[in-house]
Amino acid sequence: MSIGGVDGAEWKPCWVVVNAQAHREFVAASNLKKQGYEIYAPVIRKTTRHARISRESLTPLFPGYLFARWTAPDMRWRPILSTVGIRSIVRNGNEPSRLDGAIVDALKAREKDGVIVRAESQREIGQIVRFARGPFDGIAAEIVELCDKDRLVVLMTLLNRPTKVTVLEDQLSAC
Repeated sequence: MSIGGVDGAEWKPCWVVVNAQAHREFVAASNLKKQGYEIYAPVIRKTTRHARISRESLTPLFPGYLFARWTAPDMRWRPILSTVGIRSIVRNGNEPSRLDGAIVDALKAREKDGVIVRAESQREIGQIVRFARGPFDGIAAEIVELCDKDRLVVLMTLLNRPTKVTVLEDQLSAC
């Protein structure tokens, strides 16, 4: 079956979302490429730590999902369902859901050397910030360390003593 509901004259190339089997996104992408589909599987660089050893690896930005591009109105989508590594296609009823190319283009624009680059934090060491909510609401602190996963270590005065506190970045606002 082709992506239906659209006449050939009105048809524009689009992307569909393909659901891959768990941890088999790269296998699924490879097999779909062999079948002639244009595939986009955005990845991010992830650092994992085990037994004091840090390793960097590429992991999918959307675990379990890939994007497949449809370039002609008569392209068939059912063969994808029997591809090794594929679980299903995201559908609206019986037809694959069409995804605007602008979304994929925006993801590709954030890539550097084939890897999605995360937005850099606006915070820097030495910056004075203020707690925006919680029990320390309104108290000023100085950033002393930038941690992973949107966490910061701040130095604040608590009971007339300098105290280091690890907080989430969204709990702070600029002074």
